[in-house]
Amino acid sequence: MNNSSKLISVLFAGVAVGAVIGLLLSPDKGEETRDHVSDWFNDLCYRSKEKANELAEKGVNAVRSMKSRSGEFGEDVERTLGL
Repeated sequence: MNNSSKLISVLFAGVAVGAVIGLLLSPDKGEETRDHVSDWFNDLCYRSKEKANELAEKGVNAVRSMKSRSGEFGEDVERTLGL
């Protein structure tokens, strides 16, 4: 494993440990904490889906733009992607 991979692994481990400690020391009751975590996770999923849709739309637009500029090659790419 190279140095940057080790650094990223240690960073994620530190974030995970910090999150667990934060939850254990939280002044909220368990149900309230679970609600907060659930809301955060649902918001994260929603934003991730939005970003994925935006990225997919940009990809479709890029393929269409390429098709208009490159003719047959663009048609092959569009057919392969099912557009």
